[in-house]
Amino acid sequence: MENMVKEAFWPGKKVFITGHTGFKGSWLAFWLLHLGAAVKGLSLAPNTTPALFEQLDLAQNLSHHIGDIREAELVARLIASWQPDVVFHLAAQ
Repeated sequence: MENMVKEAFWPGKKVFITGHTGFKGSWLAFWLLHLGAAVKGLSLAPNTTPALFEQLDLAQNLSHHIGDIREAELVARLIASWQPDVVFHLAAQ
């Protein structure tokens, strides 16, 4: 776990983020992309105007999927196809 704090850990890592369109998820995706990670996200559509997700133009820089994490088949399919090295679960409500 302590290696994840080092910048050298992230280049080329495949990361899956739930809640990537929210405020915290957007910042996390932005930083991980900056550090060289490949990012895939699953989330509901942004629900604020303006939305940080849209302001950072993240849909152009990561594999972006709109959906509900309560759809177990969707989550399983995305994770199985992506085979991430790291998963961050930030979806909430």
